[in-house]
Amino acid sequence: MAYFVILPLLLKSRNSTHIKQSWQPAVTTSEPGSEEEWKFDSFIPPKRGANKASSCPTKAMFSLCMVESEADEVNLHGVTSLGLKQALDFAYTGQILLEPGVIHDVLAAGSHLQLLELLSLCSHYLIEELNSFNYLDLYKLADLFNLTLLENAVIGFLVKHLSELLKSHPEEVLALPYCLLREVFKSDRLTSLSEEQIWQLAVRWLEHNCRYQYLDELLQYVRFGLMDVDTLHTVALTHPLVQASETATALINEALAYHQSVYAQPVWQTARTKPRFQSDTLYIIGGKKREVCKVKELRYFNPVDQENVHIAGIANWSELAPMPVGRSHHCVAVMGDFLFVAGGEVEHSTGRTCAVRTVCRYDPRTNSWAEIAPMKNCREHFVLGAVDEYLYAVGGRNELRQVLPTVERYCPKKNKWTFVQSFDRSLSCHAGYVVDGLLWISGRKRFTQFEVLTKYQNTVLN
Repeated sequence: MAYFVILPLLLKSRNSTHIKQSWQPAVTTSEPGSEEEWKFDSFIPPKRGANKASSCPTKAMFSLCMVESEADEVNLHGVTSLGLKQALDFAYTGQILLEPGVIHDVLAAGSHLQLLELLSLCSHYLIEELNSFNYLDLYKLADLFNLTLLENAVIGFLVKHLSELLKSHPEEVLALPYCLLREVFKSDRLTSLSEEQIWQLAVRWLEHNCRYQYLDELLQYVRFGLMDVDTLHTVALTHPLVQASETATALINEALAYHQSVYAQPVWQTARTKPRFQSDTLYIIGGKKREVCKVKELRYFNPVDQENVHIAGIANWSELAPMPVGRSHHCVAVMGDFLFVAGGEVEHSTGRTCAVRTVCRYDPRTNSWAEIAPMKNCREHFVLGAVDEYLYAVGGRNELRQVLPTVERYCPKKNKWTFVQSFDRSLSCHAGYVVDGLLWISGRKRFTQFEVLTKYQNTVLN
């Protein structure tokens, strides 16, 4: 099926373009002081292969189902002849030369005619031109013509460069429209500022031109739970904005309550306590080295551009705070953005190694470790999985190298381990993974044989 577009015979106008339907030979008029008109005597199908460039709304405008199909005259308000020529050329050929001087005209024509391919092409062009001097103008264009791709690019640019923009162009940052600032504050990738600095920026923005009507909503996106307790107390006691707003006071109290319940934090996570990261992060923890029997190291992989990786010539692994005690053959699990490390083998001062029951928790917000309640059994070569609001430790070997059938569960709210239903066999060197609320156990070491997959259901644990 071919899409049909108008073939203009005169491409010249001032503010708006008039398209008249006529079935007589094409005529152009150009009287001094009058607006130009375009007349046409037929619909011309685009070349084969150009169909993707023209859209169904354009074709439908002149079909029997639209008002325009019966009208003697169709007005395209806000569309210039230059923009319409570019849009129609694109509809015919699928090609266009975009330049700064014509982009607004092309966007207006493409938006009016709903040439989605053209709008996408314009968005990509503008994204390539995005910089610290034009990001606000491009956001206004994206908002005007509903260019979601460009809008997201501007948000991403601000998230990445907010700290340097505050230093180089502070007045422009304070002039950001509310909708844009809100999306920046909502981003998990906003790491160029600390949460205290984000709070300070929110206050400056609200005080600039007295925008206090946005106070309650904007502060919802400040992650007070990521601030330390001393800072929270200072903010709560000294800042008039907090004292004058019930919502702000409630947010501060929520964050203080979160910090007071140290062990329960993994199950009390909300959008206001979630750590901000530039990207998903891969961690490696503990293990064995040739020169050191057990290691404490915690390292993470920081993704960077492939070009920079080639320049560096090495993988970009960085060190974080080490564990309190080195260990190997341990298990790890993630709950509520906290990393739990349980059991494993440690080396004693005598040089002897054996399984332990100790458990520690890593907090990525503060790059620190905390000891939590130890397990009931010493375990190594076992499985640790997070299901709902609990951790489950399954099987393994104890300090006497005995293989265990036992299963125990950790409750963060109580900071306590309790035994739950055991397996009907002992398990060691098995594998496990949590999917859809179920802990799946695969195999076990028994006379060098590995057995089939077993489903360990959460419903039988209560």
